Amino acid sequence: MNDYSALKYLLKHKEFDTNELFDPRFPEQKIFCDDPAKHKALHCTRRAAKSYTAGLYMVETCLKYPDSNCLFIGLTRQSALDIIDKDILQVINRKHSLGMELNKASLTYTFPNGSIIRVGGVDTSEDEMNKLFGKKYKLVCVDEGSLYTVNMRHLIYDVLGPAMADEEGTICFFGTSSNMTQGLFFDITFALGKTMEAGWSVHRWSAHQNPFINWQKQLDEIAKNRPLYMETPQFRQWYLNEWVIETDKLVYKFHPDKNLFRDLPYPQSKGWSYVLSCDLGWEDDTAIVLSAYHENDPCFYVLKTFAQKHMTFDMVERKLLEFLSDKRYPCNSVIIDGANKQGVETMTMRSNILFEYADKLGKSDHIEIMNGDLIQGKVKIHQDEHDLIDEMMALVWQTAGDKIKYPRKEHPSLPNHRCDALLYGWFNGWHFLSTPAKKATIPGTVEYIKEQEDLHKEAIMERIKREQALKEGGHNGWIKDASGQDPWHRWED
Repeated sequence: MNDYSALKYLLKHKEFDTNELFDPRFPEQKIFCDDPAKHKALHCTRRAAKSYTAGLYMVETCLKYPDSNCLFIGLTRQSALDIIDKDILQVINRKHSLGMELNKASLTYTFPNGSIIRVGGVDTSEDEMNKLFGKKYKLVCVDEGSLYTVNMRHLIYDVLGPAMADEEGTICFFGTSSNMTQGLFFDITFALGKTMEAGWSVHRWSAHQNPFINWQKQLDEIAKNRPLYMETPQFRQWYLNEWVIETDKLVYKFHPDKNLFRDLPYPQSKGWSYVLSCDLGWEDDTAIVLSAYHENDPCFYVLKTFAQKHMTFDMVERKLLEFLSDKRYPCNSVIIDGANKQGVETMTMRSNILFEYADKLGKSDHIEIMNGDLIQGKVKIHQDEHDLIDEMMALVWQTAGDKIKYPRKEHPSLPNHRCDALLYGWFNGWHFLSTPAKKATIPGTVEYIKEQEDLHKEAIMERIKREQALKEGGHNGWIKDASGQDPWHRWED
């Protein structure tokens, strides 16, 4: 028996002391792996050895449980392999002489005891996610938890949840704070020391706990050479592990100080026009927004919003009619997403709602124009419409690394349906044609007396012009009656 065969035999028939995998200078890793919770999250700064911890955890599980299956998930298969292979699993394999073998075609690492680590990616399409159906796992590690565009709730609870049942397995989320302030990883890790998502055990540490790098040296260099960088959201995300958004990547330039209102101006005025706008969806929300603008006000006001998934056309029609039946807000137009024109035309025939199709060409340009109104405070959202406000404050452009991708598109994993419905309504509003209302003067005041004098002067000048025109033999546009007299004489009599 050669040395390699002897090692394989030893590993298969004799339990490896997995405590040797962990460095005693980094106890946080062992504490995380020993946590008995079946749903765990590791929320750390950059360079805190999150992915290395995932590698240690999978190796430990494979050694402890012969013939078990572990799964490492990244954004794509290639990115997952790049993370976990050369600098993690190969390093652990050589350091402890574990005898793992990599099959590059199937992206699987096989242990002498029959255990397997698989590498996969799920962010390219739903199909990649669905390939995980029907398999069973002892441990699943999902890396880059805050960056996915697919529905992670569906992945974790619907796809992977049943796959853990046979082995009573564990699902782990690993990640750093990012611009994605919505989604499952955010819900699990947001708030200091607490979780918004029930049933998860959250662990946190920073790169200061990683004994293999000098994190403080890097921070000192940034403070010395790039002090302004320390004020950026990216620094707070990567180095302080805070959930903040880089404002330059926000799609909508909403600001609570400029873009909220409580009560409409001009109460009971007859100058209001109302717009109902709708963005259709099925797996995504169908969103409806009721807005208003006034002939004497340059602002566009959002009064009400509604959103719901899995609405049939019958349900959409009933909800729209419910909005339209409110006599307080007689709508001048109903704007709708025309992606499913057949369905919209069917609703038109049944309900007699006269839909206008939303102009969806040049969407990013429309957004930029609307941002001009937002910055100037000319778009106002009712302070109770928290869902729309949250959506606007979280929606960011899709990025490649740290840069916005062009042509610009909203990040596909973040909801934008209320925002889209608002954009349709705003684009079809006429608030920009408003004129200031003329204020009535109070009798007896200096302003009132001057106004009356000006009106009197205008009347005198008009009469002089008219009489001059008659003397010159023309009527300058005035039409004489049958007697040959200017009809204004009758009014004067």
